[in-house]
Amino acid sequence: MTDNQELIQRAARDLVVANYSIALTGAGISTESGIADFRGPSGLWTKNPGAERQAYLNYEKFLKDPKSYWIETLTYARGPGLGNLWDAKPNPGHIALAELEQMGILKCVITQNIDALHDKAGSQRVLEYHGNFMKLRCVSCGARFWREEFDLELLQKEGKLPPRCSRCRGIEKWRKPCEK
Repeated sequence: MTDNQELIQRAARDLVVANYSIALTGAGISTESGIADFRGPSGLWTKNPGAERQAYLNYEKFLKDPKSYWIETLTYARGPGLGNLWDAKPNPGHIALAELEQMGILKCVITQNIDALHDKAGSQRVLEYHGNFMKLRCVSCGARFWREEFDLELLQKEGKLPPRCSRCRGIEKWRKPCEK
């Protein structure tokens, strides 16, 4: 038996006997799905440290000019930076975690990823530390919506960005990495 096989068997034994197992995931789990990481050897911020500094300014940019923020965000979500967040598919790692949850072994996934791949894989209990590109939030009333509830491409084409809340007409936003 190889060292890797022994480690896998040990992890499986530990999970089965644990009282409350959770998974903590980061960018590494999604690279196999075509989503770039940030600080790995080929990471976006490793290659371009200025991009990391800029990411921390996104919320202020949103407050000053929501329309420009949304135009940039829609471009960002389609690559080439992170990869195409809209079309990315869960990989075997995401699927395995969802299956462990369905079997009652895993209680929750806590992720810093924004790609919604845990949701797409079937995980039901996902805590998203940095938000999710598939969910929007009204900055006025706090109402949350799925991205599919807005035709963002049409709004952009018609010059009607930023999207507006259907409840209070406040501005919608979603979180990109490192936003408050």
